[in-house]
Amino acid sequence: MLNIEFNLVNLAADTRMAWEVDLPSSPVAWLGWLALAVIGVAWIVSLYLRDTQELHPAWKVWLLLLRLGAWAGLIAVAVNPQERTQTTSFRASRVAIAVDTSLSMQLPEKSPEELTGSAEPDGARGESHDPAPSAMARSRADAVRELLERSPLIAELQKNHDVSLFTFDSAQAGPHWQFRTKDLRVVGQAASLPGDQSKDEKKNDTAVADKPAVLQWDEVLKPRGVETRLGESLLELVRQISGKSLSGVVVISDGAANSGIDPASASHFAAQSNTRLLTVGVGGTKSPVNLAIASVQAPTDAHLGDPFEITAFVQAEGLAGKTAIVELLSRPEGETSEPSLLEAKEIALADNGVPLEVRFQQNPATANSVEYLLRAKTAAKINELSNADNDRRKTIRVTDRKTKVLLFAGGPMRDYVFLKNMLFRHSAIEVDVLLQTADLGTAVSQESKKLLFEFPKTREELFPYDVIVAFDPDWRKVTAEQQAALREWVFSQSGGLILVAGDVNTSSLASGGEEVKPIQELCPVTLSSLASDLLADASGPQAWPIGFSRAGLETGFLQLTDDTISSAAVWKEFPGIYRCYPTAGSKAGATVYANFTDPRSETSYGAPVWLASQFYGSGRTLYVGAGELWRLRAIDEDYFDRFWTKAIRELSTTRLRRGTMRGMLLLERNQYLLGQTAHVRALLSDAQFQPLVAEAINCDIYDPAGRPQLPPLKLMPDRQRPGQFVSDFRLSLPGTYRLELLVPDSTDKLSEKLDVSLPNLETANAQQKVQLLRAMAEETGGKYLPLDENTAAALPKLLPNHGEEFLVDERLRTLWDRDWVLYVLVGLLSAEWLTRKLLKLA
Repeated sequence: MLNIEFNLVNLAADTRMAWEVDLPSSPVAWLGWLALAVIGVAWIVSLYLRDTQELHPAWKVWLLLLRLGAWAGLIAVAVNPQERTQTTSFRASRVAIAVDTSLSMQLPEKSPEELTGSAEPDGARGESHDPAPSAMARSRADAVRELLERSPLIAELQKNHDVSLFTFDSAQAGPHWQFRTKDLRVVGQAASLPGDQSKDEKKNDTAVADKPAVLQWDEVLKPRGVETRLGESLLELVRQISGKSLSGVVVISDGAANSGIDPASASHFAAQSNTRLLTVGVGGTKSPVNLAIASVQAPTDAHLGDPFEITAFVQAEGLAGKTAIVELLSRPEGETSEPSLLEAKEIALADNGVPLEVRFQQNPATANSVEYLLRAKTAAKINELSNADNDRRKTIRVTDRKTKVLLFAGGPMRDYVFLKNMLFRHSAIEVDVLLQTADLGTAVSQESKKLLFEFPKTREELFPYDVIVAFDPDWRKVTAEQQAALREWVFSQSGGLILVAGDVNTSSLASGGEEVKPIQELCPVTLSSLASDLLADASGPQAWPIGFSRAGLETGFLQLTDDTISSAAVWKEFPGIYRCYPTAGSKAGATVYANFTDPRSETSYGAPVWLASQFYGSGRTLYVGAGELWRLRAIDEDYFDRFWTKAIRELSTTRLRRGTMRGMLLLERNQYLLGQTAHVRALLSDAQFQPLVAEAINCDIYDPAGRPQLPPLKLMPDRQRPGQFVSDFRLSLPGTYRLELLVPDSTDKLSEKLDVSLPNLETANAQQKVQLLRAMAEETGGKYLPLDENTAAALPKLLPNHGEEFLVDERLRTLWDRDWVLYVLVGLLSAEWLTRKLLKLA
């Protein structure tokens, strides 16, 4: 049946009432209904004309009207009159703005050439005799903030849309804020502030509810991401907000998609979901000219008399074939005087993005903390994209304190013998020896400062050692009290313990119970108790190469030469080892550097671990699965010496940094990338050398410019580790940060430094990717716009209002099913019956 609707009145802005009747929907039905009505009327008229022939005409008309009125009432019931009341609402059109917050957004908005409007020939590109204009250039993030905060763009978009603000770098985040539309059709929604919304919108606004009353533009748009996952971020955003009322997504970026999926996949998905992308490109479009020191490799601590190397990795863009000068300068730490030049080297710059190593050998004559400055500059003056990355600082502590080492061996294995002789000759290491199989007759041949015949019994005897190297000793001969003191020495005194497995006593350590439990806890791997059978099965005449993990390839103490490439070549030349003590996996938190590669030794836990380490409290332990490093001497004796010297230095570093017996400041590492988070841990004791109890500890942080961070970093107690306090903070500037912590109820001060560098991902190829941004927009039916003075006016015109009216509630009421209708029909029929009765009609 055809419903014909009659709008009677609008009861409210979103409520409408209408009457409806069911009429025939086809010509045949219309003919049927008309025929029925006409036949009914004709029959009624003919009937009453015959019955009332002898009555007065007035009575004829009266009776005829009564019967026709009843017939008309029945027809009215048949067409089913209804009253329909509808409540509707208006869903506002939506626009999402996604802003790039990766670290490339802190680069200048324009290249120096674009700022000056110069068009130089390729041969002279970047050269200038005028002051560099980069100081006048605003960053890309500042340009975006200017567009969003100070231009009329947001206000214009609010006239037709709800505007949501998102950000992305390594992941998509937001919405950080929602600017409510000022469309008059949207009732009960507050413009520019979080407020009520429909159920469909609430899922997109959850993150907005707890935001402050004022949008913090600086914090929201601050560049912080170390990579740009443009494709993944857009894919997630489109999945989150797509819908009929979405007018479009505005992507503001330089297009530097350097990680994750291809942005083309995201734009293809957006096109399939009918989501328009409008891209706003920010950043210079010319290939930048830039010279940078990408990173610096140097030790944090060095011993007086031990030469060390400082390596700068210089990276250039747009300067291939030109000449640069790399300078090494120094000054005592803490001084503000101009650093003195130590050495300068001239290099020919390589192709774009290829880093060049520049090495400086140093051997300070005095013990002191020295701040080294590495500076790179071109021979001819150029206008660079950024001057902030032309120098790097590194502080190295040079100490004349000898490292005190205890060699503890179950028997005179070859590694023990060669290491003992090498350390005895080392000018910066003081070595004591404990050989469990020694007697008075053989003790005289043990080269050392002091010969021990038993493991140190007291803390006063044990705690002065910096490193203990244990060559397969019989730990059952070490008392429980001595083992407990050893564990305390590692945990709270930052001792370094090296455990070298062997064929004689390590099996008893693996199968031992409570009598060796402290040593089992110190070991970074779980030793297999089935070692004797496994070792017998795996023994043979073949040497198996060492399988290094990624951590093993990168760790410093495994570098046997001055550079990673030649060191890897030495390890490749090394024939390998014949056997390795079986293990049942590494412990949680341990770092595995290398595995034994003999396939016969593999178990359900994988290949046996040959080299692994773990932090244990403030100290560190290192596990070596076989005492066969002496085989390195077949290639060069210096490789054996370097391995053990570097390993001992590595494990003694934390202990040498101790400034006080009351505490220690520990960093997860000393090298970070800009935008990463540094984790800080403090180990503190009270005046009685018991774990310090406090609600919080303040740690002062000084940025690379020497400015203190306010408020100070608050370290909170670690509930699982008494006396330890932890916190973290974000590294927002490149350079060297200094951390200082005053030990409570003491004048002792703990200090540490960490270096922050710019990640190569965000600085390489820093020009705007116009073609990428344009292709993304055009595939979805959108448009690419450069960020300029016309952007704020052009964008709103490209985003039509996609607001839609939707039904909230509907009520239907039949009008004929009323009491009064029944009374009228009954009244008409009753009046007809009574009249006929009075007139004595049949």
